[in-house]
Amino acid sequence: MKITKKRVEMFKTILLNVLVVTSLLLTWQIWTYEPEYEQEIAPTEASPVGVKEVSIGEVVKPNQVVYHRDDQHFTSFYSNTINTFYNEFVSGVKIKSFTMENNMESLLNVGNSVELIFPTLLSNDVLKKLVSVSKDDIPLASFDRIIIPSVASGKNNEIIFLNTINQVGMRATVDASNDIKNWYSDFFASFDVNTEASENMKITRAKPFQVADDSPVFYVPIQGVEVETYGGSTDELTNEKAFKEALFPELDRVEESTFNISTLYTDGSRDLTFNDNAYMVFKNPPSTTSRFVANEAPILTAYGFINKHYGFRVSNLNEDEYYLNEWITTSDNNSDQITFRLNTEGYPLFSSSMEDLDEIDINIENNEVSTYKRMLKVIQYAAELEARTLPGYEEFIGLLDSGNFKKSELRNITIGFTIDRTAGQSYDFTLVPQWYVKVNQTWIPLQSIDNGGGGAFGLE
Repeated sequence: MKITKKRVEMFKTILLNVLVVTSLLLTWQIWTYEPEYEQEIAPTEASPVGVKEVSIGEVVKPNQVVYHRDDQHFTSFYSNTINTFYNEFVSGVKIKSFTMENNMESLLNVGNSVELIFPTLLSNDVLKKLVSVSKDDIPLASFDRIIIPSVASGKNNEIIFLNTINQVGMRATVDASNDIKNWYSDFFASFDVNTEASENMKITRAKPFQVADDSPVFYVPIQGVEVETYGGSTDELTNEKAFKEALFPELDRVEESTFNISTLYTDGSRDLTFNDNAYMVFKNPPSTTSRFVANEAPILTAYGFINKHYGFRVSNLNEDEYYLNEWITTSDNNSDQITFRLNTEGYPLFSSSMEDLDEIDINIENNEVSTYKRMLKVIQYAAELEARTLPGYEEFIGLLDSGNFKKSELRNITIGFTIDRTAGQSYDFTLVPQWYVKVNQTWIPLQSIDNGGGGAFGLE
């Protein structure tokens, strides 16, 4: 067949039409294509392990609740009692607006109310995770107390946030749930400290005191408080393999070394040390950078890291939990230290021994976790031994007066257990209830274990 100029032009026209149609088809496919994205796991994070993840409200909790009613004060340091109202508050409050208030006296004199006292300052980022907040701008940067007036039952819904260290506060208008309203009408309005229910909840009449006009108001039980003593033992928390899998993203790069009673795992950057199977330390050097990066939300960063790396609830065998206990910002090296303290039988645990690591400690630098330290055992209890009566108001104040610290530096008080390993016991250790006071950023026992000044924990 003879190829003529006319046939060549026809072929070009057909080819051009095919290319145009193909182009239109491909364009249509691009416009309508919806890819299925898979969430990418960060290269520095291994898969979560442990019993379960917990909500922020399960680890950020008050260490004291105070009921103010008819110019009287009733208090409890018992976590089960605190949770009775706190859980309702966290789930049942929606904050609509905030107003700063510099008149502390007007904030404190609100009449009938419930006061939640936290062991350390909390940041705005934590508040937004705890309760529903309708606006991002919160004028008070941090707080350590929340006062919920009884008018939250529906008359004029308002709650108060206090920063007792800087002596500033703010008011917040809120919507209160029916559950909170029912709690006020069913429990708070008819509360009687002399009932058996109040005794079981470890609620007692309290008396306020202040070291100075510009210091926090503390509420101490008027009469001595009875708290049980426990004897028990420890069981191994987990094996080393579980922590390795939780903390190293590439296990094939991890090398093992043994030094006396310690075992070290490293991938050349991160180090994980197990010390005599008692506690572990994980070091994760922050990214090198020429400029300082402020930690935006250190408490939430620590909380999220622990949740993903073996967690706060590591055993289904007991009810032990970790609660936020301290947030320390250090300006010298621009770092934050977050401490979650072990709680059992309703109270926090304290110990002066590295063997009894009663905390989960997190250090944060440049928005990254640089150190992660925790105990490797869980506590198993053998028996409830006996009740111990802690000092009431008058003796408590006397112990403060005789302490070797400045009362002006007093920041908080609580009832806690001291881990006592005195030789000759029938158990591995005894949990002895004591008064603890927070002086600046350190919790110390108010008296020695034996009440005679000869114990290892006394204030000389």
